[in-house]
Amino acid sequence: MKLLRKTFFRLTLILPLLSLTLVSSAQSDPTGKSAATRTYAITNASIVQSPGNVVEGGTIVIKNGLINAVGTNVNVPDDAQVLDGTGMYVYAGFIDGMSNTAAKRPKAMERPSNLFTPDPPNDYAGITPEHHVVSQIDIGSSSIDGMRKAGFTISHTVPYGRMLPGSGALVLLADRDHADEMMLQENVSMFTQFVGAPGSYPGNVLGIMAKWRDLYRNAVNAKQHHEMYTEDPSGLERPSQDRVLEAYFPVVAGTKPVFYNSSTLLLAQRAMRLQKDLGFAKLAVANLKEAWDLIDDFQNNNAMLFMSMDLPDEPKDGKDDDKSDEVKRLEERRMEFYKKYVEQYAALQSAGIKFGFSTMGTRANKVKTNVMTMIENGLSEDAALAALTTNPAELLGIDKVAGTLDAGKLANVVVSTGPFFEKKSQVKYVFVDGDKYEYEVKESKKKDDSAEEAAPAASAEGGDALVGTWTYSLNTPQGEQGGKMIIKKNGDSYEGTLTSDDGSPDNDMRNVSFRDGTLAFDFSIDAGGQALDIVVTGKVEGKEYDATATVNFGGQEFAMEWTASKDDGK
Repeated sequence: MKLLRKTFFRLTLILPLLSLTLVSSAQSDPTGKSAATRTYAITNASIVQSPGNVVEGGTIVIKNGLINAVGTNVNVPDDAQVLDGTGMYVYAGFIDGMSNTAAKRPKAMERPSNLFTPDPPNDYAGITPEHHVVSQIDIGSSSIDGMRKAGFTISHTVPYGRMLPGSGALVLLADRDHADEMMLQENVSMFTQFVGAPGSYPGNVLGIMAKWRDLYRNAVNAKQHHEMYTEDPSGLERPSQDRVLEAYFPVVAGTKPVFYNSSTLLLAQRAMRLQKDLGFAKLAVANLKEAWDLIDDFQNNNAMLFMSMDLPDEPKDGKDDDKSDEVKRLEERRMEFYKKYVEQYAALQSAGIKFGFSTMGTRANKVKTNVMTMIENGLSEDAALAALTTNPAELLGIDKVAGTLDAGKLANVVVSTGPFFEKKSQVKYVFVDGDKYEYEVKESKKKDDSAEEAAPAASAEGGDALVGTWTYSLNTPQGEQGGKMIIKKNGDSYEGTLTSDDGSPDNDMRNVSFRDGTLAFDFSIDAGGQALDIVVTGKVEGKEYDATATVNFGGQEFAMEWTASKDDGK
């Protein structure tokens, strides 16, 4: 595992740069560039124009990238490609409030040999608010189609980086020849996070807050100087040009929001404290995972809220008689935390707090499952749909062109085989800016399917199919790591070994557990003389294992995608 060890050795130097890479494998039709027509009519469908507003047996016409008409008495243009929507549901395209979708992580800046740690260069410190995410857009990123298949048509994409990576943009999740063609709106936000520079100032949260205050206050003074000089330069020293401070000018003027990546309760409180102390007008707390104790704060603060779509796995119930009392209490506490986590979305709805979603750190194939979990724990379907459509459109200032299915708006449309929030429904079509993408709809297995077909899943649940050799792939920021996962059964317990394709030493799989289809284990690697524990947890379905590998370093948790397939005959 040379690549993995190298990755985590570099982690000790570039800790904040490790994050989950979204990977998905959607199949789409050609992009609409070769389409014979850009006029479409979806007929006889249930059209959800907005949350709670459904047109039954309706028709929606798409023409030249816009919604042309919606209703039950609509004329279908002669040149339209007609799609029979019988039994289907049509929704406005989903809007991602904040993510790295379509962005490519840039190469980390090497530590300067003559680094003066109290005052490092801005590039090394991650203070680059003058940068724009457009320069990081990868038109071939698999995350584009992955999120599109999940129903997203617009992403508020922010750049990778440290403290102040740069400005975010509203990106159309369409297949285009150039990043500029994907831009709905550039320079829409100042993205910032509590990620410091390794081994230099500002290297921790308190240092980052102090630096943020200094930058903002200096920007206020610089802006005033620029305005005075522009009005009457006589007798005034010419203002110096400072791209970092000038990037703050729209924030100071109240025309540009600050989007804080604040996953925890404490980070959200610190972001709101900065706004209160400095007085900038627009703040968005985004990617928040712990809102349950912040309801009063959001009711008394004008901060925008974008909740994380990433949910923890449901823990064991702790009622197994064979477990010790201590283990039972631990699992009960985990369940209490889990319930608090998944019920907070309904609590925000009950408190009247408007929120959107952020998919940062969320795999595309988990989006629907996670939203349905929120609904099962009290969030209404209308509120869930609003968080995917109308709320982010309003919060991001694009409600005049997106968020609902009204004539004149962008033709960003999702068509599912049934109500989206039903487990069995699947996304059939997605329109982005009027271009059609068609996805394969898999037929669900009937209850009377042969025992032979059902055997792999059944045996996986029972554990028999776990034993054997699996080929795994781990996606790290430095590249893909592959090898074999060899699992054996010793009595009632499992044990295993991880090999690596690069020929590095094997690793023991520790604490291997398999219950109710969930396989979990951990292993340790040596990262430059420091032992790092990596925990892998995910679901086994037949011969496929879809999991997340996490590592905790410096009080922060980082995640990567781990997938495996069982080798035939082993």
